[in-house]
Formats: sequence, structure tokens, C-alpha cells
Amino acid sequence: MKFIENRWMFAPIALLGLTVAIATATVLSAVVGHPLGMEPNYDKKAAAWEAEREQRAQNERLRWVVTPEIRSEGRRRTVHLRIEDKHAARIDASRVEVECIPVRAAEARTVIALARLETGDFSGSFESPISGQWEFRVTVERDGMRYTDAFRRFLEVSRVEAGHG
Repeated sequence: MKFIENRWMFAPIALLGLTVAIATATVLSAVVGHPLGMEPNYDKKAAAWEAEREQRAQNERLRWVVTPEIRSEGRRRTVHLRIEDKHAARIDASRVEVECIPVRAAEARTVIALARLETGDFSGSFESPISGQWEFRVTVERDGMRYTDAFRRFLEVSRVEAGHG
């Protein structure tokens, strides 16, 4: 009956087992059903760090200013951008594209090409029922030059407007 006398030797083993079980349950509850919001093709982006650095230098040389206005009407989001140079002269871009990323559900990202309204003014829209913080990554092209910018905004959707009410 030495086994019963030395039953306390199992206490550290039980505590370690309980700790591992709680840690596993915590990690699984945080990850299962909740995508991690990984950046697509991150390995390629990391390998092209030199190109990213050159783009940042190009942005610094151009010093264009992107002024965003984001409107939400239910699920419909409208992105309006005014693009100007450092002297407030409007930029007549040939292509303006915005990648719209909901931070809490990054896998639901969408890319929209903005239509030119007039010189320096561009607009486009998309639909999404996701509320919360969004990141917008802007790419502007004109005469072989490329300018990139990013900004974040908080967008709200009421439950009734989203069709959940």
C-alpha cells in the first residue's frame, strides 16, 4: 500500500496536466472559427523587401496627399479620395485602386478600382456587413509613376441595416 501512502507524488503531475489542458483549451477557443487574418503572399512580400523600400522612397519623393472620405450606408461603403501633390494641385491619375481590409476578419478583404469623377477626385463602393476597424491601402498610378498610401478608419453597420434585426 505504498502507492496510497505516496499519493501526493501525483499532485505535481496532475497540476502540470491541468495546466496543459487549460492552455490547449484557451488557444483552441481563440483560434478555432476565427481566422488569423494573415497577409496573403506574405512570403513573397517579405522576399521583395527591396522593392517595398524603393516604393517608400518614391512616395517620399512624390509627396502626394491622399485625402479619404469613407461613408457607410448599411452594408454599402463608399470610398472617395482626393489626390493632390505637395502644392495642393490635383493629380490626374490613370488608375486608382484601394484594398479594403476589415482588421478583425482580414480574409474578407476586397479590392476596388475607383472611378474618376474629375481631376484628382475618385470614388468607388463595395458591400460588407463587417463593422469595426478597417485598413485601406491605396495605389495611385500616373505616367508610369506609382504612389502608395494606407490609412485606417472605424466603420459601423447597425444590426437592422445589415439585415440581422
